[in-house]
Parts: sequence; C-alpha cells; structure tokens
Amino acid sequence: MPDKENSSQVNQGDEIKFHAKIGDWVCVKKGKFKENTDPIEVAKLLASTYDSFKRKVWDYVGTEIDLEELDQIAYDITGAEYNEDKDEYRIKGRISNDDITTALQDLKNKVPRRIDIENKELREIAKTYVTRKTFELLKIRIEPDPENFKDYIDKKRKGMVQRK
Repeated sequence: MPDKENSSQVNQGDEIKFHAKIGDWVCVKKGKFKENTDPIEVAKLLASTYDSFKRKVWDYVGTEIDLEELDQIAYDITGAEYNEDKDEYRIKGRISNDDITTALQDLKNKVPRRIDIENKELREIAKTYVTRKTFELLKIRIEPDPENFKDYIDKKRKGMVQRK
C-alpha cells in the first residue's frame, strides 16, 4: 500500500507542465517546485489547471450532444428562471435543503428517463453534464475554486491561519 504521507510530498525538481492549443483556445499552466514547497501550492496549480480545461470539455461534448436540451432539464429540476438583468438562468430566492433534496431525487429518478440518447456511454456523459449543471444552479461547487487556494495561501503566509 502506498505511503500516504509521501504521496503528497513535494521533491526538488517536481513540476507541472500543461499546454493545450486547440483552434483558438490556448491554455498553459506551469510550475516548478522545490523540496520545501507547501503541498497546498501544488494543489492550487492543479485546481487552476483543471478549472481552465473543464469548461472546454463541454464545448467539445456539445458537438455530440444538444447541451441546450440538457440545460433545460437542469432548469426544470431546479426551477431556475431566466434573469434578463444577469443574462442567465438563476434560482429565485434562497435555496433550501428541501430544494436540494428534491433536485437530487430528480437527478436520480427523472433525468435518466428524460435523456433520449441511445448510446449508453454518451447517455452517461449527458447525465454527468445535467448533474454538474444542476449543482451549479444550486450553488454547490464540487471542485475547489482556485481563488480559494490563493486566498488561503495568502492568509497562511501572513500567519492568519494554522494548518489543521
């Protein structure tokens, strides 16, 4: 069994290099680390890398699946309405625990019936998209926000937070 303590250890010369160029989209993330680099610095760069490319995944999935149709399923599940001032769909008012519970039940029970895609794998991808969109509308983030890492690291450097 791998040693959990050493699996997150940062060594001299460790690095992250991510470079993508597809059409007009370019994303470059780099980081070189020293032996005394705080592992949270590595996590920040990984989170930033993931945040950059995850949006692009759905752009390409949209060539195979009608994302607007899937968006509508998420709007129906959450009761989101179009807000002209913000130019986006939003849930009006405070989101209650009951709203979240109902949305989760609908994701499990209703969504599979509403996604009319014959291919099993593509249907699973579509279900994942609806789940992510639903969570987004409910203001539930399932990946860490890179800005939170930045703010935490800044406070940690100033001695404003302590580990654990």
